[in-house]
Amino acid sequence: MERIFKLKTSEWLIKYNIRLKKSLGQNFLSDNRVASRILEKLDLNSDDTVIEIGAGAGTLTEELAKVVKKVITYEVDSNLKTLLSDRLKPFKNVELRFEDFLKANLEDLKSDSLSYVANIPYFITSPIIEKILLESPKFKFAALMVQKELAERIMAVHGSRKFGSISFFVQYFCNVERILKVSRSHFIPNPGVDSVVVKLTPKYRENISEDTVGLFRFSRRLFSQRRKMLKNILNSMGYSKEQLESLDGIIDLKLRPEHLSVDQIIRLYHLLMR
Repeated sequence: MERIFKLKTSEWLIKYNIRLKKSLGQNFLSDNRVASRILEKLDLNSDDTVIEIGAGAGTLTEELAKVVKKVITYEVDSNLKTLLSDRLKPFKNVELRFEDFLKANLEDLKSDSLSYVANIPYFITSPIIEKILLESPKFKFAALMVQKELAERIMAVHGSRKFGSISFFVQYFCNVERILKVSRSHFIPNPGVDSVVVKLTPKYRENISEDTVGLFRFSRRLFSQRRKMLKNILNSMGYSKEQLESLDGIIDLKLRPEHLSVDQIIRLYHLLMR
C-alpha cells in the first residue's frame, strides 16, 4: 500500500500513457490534499455509501475509500480501467463501474446512508444534477464540484440577475451550501476557470409529488424570456386575459421572473393550472 501512495496523479497518468480527452471534458483533480479538504467539510463516516460520478485518475476516489464504507464510482472512459484498477487495488470497498452515469439505472443504489461526491465535467453538469434529483433513491446530500459561474447561478437568490431556471430547479429540491473554492491550478490540465464545491441537501418536503415535469417546463419558459415582465411572458405562452386577471392582487405581473421566489413560482404555476 505504501508504494501506491508515493505516486502523484500526474505520475499515474504518465505510467499508463493516458491522454486526456477534451470530448469528455476531462480535467482531473490532481491534488490529494484538496480531496482531503473537501471530505473534511462533509458529514461522512464509516457507515456511508458514496456514489462518485467520474473517477478520473482516482484522486478523489482514493480519499473517499479511506473514510467511507463503500464507494461506487462511475467512469465513462474505459481507457482508465487499468490505471484505476491498479491505483485502487488496496481498497476492497471500491466498486468501479465503467459506464455512462447519465444512462445508468440508479434503482440498485439504495442504502441506509447514501451520498454523492463528484468532480463532474462542466459541459454535462446540469443533466447530471437533474438525474440525481429526479431519479436517485433517497440520499443525504450531493457534494458536487462545478464551474464557479454555475455554482453562483445554483446558489443565486431571487431578485438577483443570476437567479434562473437552474436556481429554481435545484432550490426546489434542495438547500444549497457553498463548501469550498478550488483553484484551476489543482487540475490536470488546468481549466480556464476555478471550481466550487456545492452541497445539495434534499428537502424531501411533503409536496415533492407535484407535477414536476410540467412545473420545470413552465419555469424554463419563464426564464427564457427573463428580461420581459411576467404579463408579457405569460401572454406569449398562451394564457388568456381572464387567467391573467385572476392573478390580480396575488402575483404582480409587472415583475420579471427573477424577482419571484421559488414558492411564488410554484404558486403561479398552480394558479394558472386551475
